[in-house]
Amino acid sequence: MNIQDPYIDYNLDDFFWDEKFRKDVLAGPSSFSYWENWLIINPTKRKIVEKASLMILSVQVENVHISEDEIQQMIFDTQRILGGNELETIDEPLQITKKRDYSYLLIAASFLFFILGWFWVENKKNITLSNASTYENLIKKVTNKLIERDNNTNAPLIVVLPDGSKITLSKNSKISYPEKFAQLEKREVFLRGEAFFEVTRNPQKPFFVFADGLVTKVLGTKFKVRSYEIDKDVIVEVASGKVSVFANKLAIPEEKKSFNELSSIVLVANQKVTFSKEDASIVKTLVNEPIYLKPDGVTKKLFNFENSRLKEVFEVLSSLYGIDILFDEELSAECTLTANLEGYTLFEQLTIICKALNGSYEVLDGRVIVTSKGCKK
Repeated sequence: MNIQDPYIDYNLDDFFWDEKFRKDVLAGPSSFSYWENWLIINPTKRKIVEKASLMILSVQVENVHISEDEIQQMIFDTQRILGGNELETIDEPLQITKKRDYSYLLIAASFLFFILGWFWVENKKNITLSNASTYENLIKKVTNKLIERDNNTNAPLIVVLPDGSKITLSKNSKISYPEKFAQLEKREVFLRGEAFFEVTRNPQKPFFVFADGLVTKVLGTKFKVRSYEIDKDVIVEVASGKVSVFANKLAIPEEKKSFNELSSIVLVANQKVTFSKEDASIVKTLVNEPIYLKPDGVTKKLFNFENSRLKEVFEVLSSLYGIDILFDEELSAECTLTANLEGYTLFEQLTIICKALNGSYEVLDGRVIVTSKGCKK
């Protein structure tokens, strides 16, 4: 149930040719803030990102004439903004496959303009980025005393709450929660980053997780929430049990509040939602890799189908993964399957079945919809 960061394995060439990265670099400092926040979570990638930015700027800037005195002044200004720190040097030579006829001074000037512009914009936009549903603003409104745990290590941090609930806090993440739950009507925690929750069941005290505009409500279950500042979306994935999610009214745009979009969406095991921070929209689907609800009870025999009717096959898969699989039972009444599906993921199993039956499937609203033309006797 891992949520894979597509940029984590990027090398210098990958960043240089990535369409989004190139667009953000060339668009200017306001667009590059995404990457600066990303580097906070992935500091080992900073040198590669800086090199890739330098390369992109060097092949785009043309006919710029800057004197050495002007460059030295820019260096001085940049170091002053950074608090007097020296700019990090680049040890490896740049290798660019296009337009090599630019001087080092031109490349340096381009990059320094970029750095100066970014810091100027960052210093000016702190207030405009403020949002009532962000982590910092939410905890400011809490009157009870909160305990904050911050994971600055590279290993997961285990946090045990006063009610016995366990939280596995990912790196570069933090969470705040009340010092005591006993006197409160509900259990509320506030997350920035990513965490896996194992909530102790207590119907009298529902458990709430607030994460950048999205609220997750549970009684007792296991689920994951991801909401880093650099992410455009908040993602909730359920491993077991049932949760409901809804947009925090503080995060709903004014034009949408009149459409009664605060209703909750219920999630069960192997389902997830993606909440857009930009427009507060919520999309329900399946996790990338659905898991068995009861792995200890899964045997090889369950996946070895021999002349089995389609209804039986889908009933087995639905029971194992806890996912609704919808299909036309009347049209597929004569369809049978002979195949061993052991060792395949759910989506691979569905692909095999649909190919054998000359059909297809899609995931809609957290369910699997199978379409087939039926089978002859």
